[in-house]
Amino acid sequence: MPEPHATLAGRALAVLTWRRTHRWCGACRAELTDQPGETARRCPDCGLYVPMQLSAAVLVAITRPGPTGHADELLLVRHATGPTGLWALVAGFVEAGETLEAAVHREVGEEVGLPVNRLAYFGSQPWAISGPGVLLAGFTARAADPRAEPVVDGRELTSARWFGLDALPAQLPPAYSISRWLIDATVTAARR
Repeated sequence: MPEPHATLAGRALAVLTWRRTHRWCGACRAELTDQPGETARRCPDCGLYVPMQLSAAVLVAITRPGPTGHADELLLVRHATGPTGLWALVAGFVEAGETLEAAVHREVGEEVGLPVNRLAYFGSQPWAISGPGVLLAGFTARAADPRAEPVVDGRELTSARWFGLDALPAQLPPAYSISRWLIDATVTAARR
């Protein structure tokens, strides 16, 4: 589904799921009422305010210099769940009390064992495919050690490898995803 229809459908799914799963007050068990003009509910008995919650997740396009005379390389991974045939970017959910940048460093360290630097914010996208209320924040980064090879965690990922920006695989994320936007932007930036 093309943008902006994908975003609209994702918001509809998120709101409907939130309404279905947030019907009762978590403090006193009374039935929540809608807050006019807001995506929020309030308990008529104890006053608990329940806004729709977002789950933040990060993804990162990690590059390194290619071999002498060759294009830079991009790290792509295959996940153990979801669309397992795709080559995608390292991604994961932000934990409580963690900044987006700290989440990138932690996820990259956990999933592929690489330190990164030159972290830069790219953009964001609501992403209902990972669940209602998910907001993806995309970043670019460079491998801190350009000779380091990824070490797959074996739980979340099944494989990881470097691809030359001029020789990316055909099995990439869909064109409407921030993952693909990051990949395409990385390729375009390398051509300048």
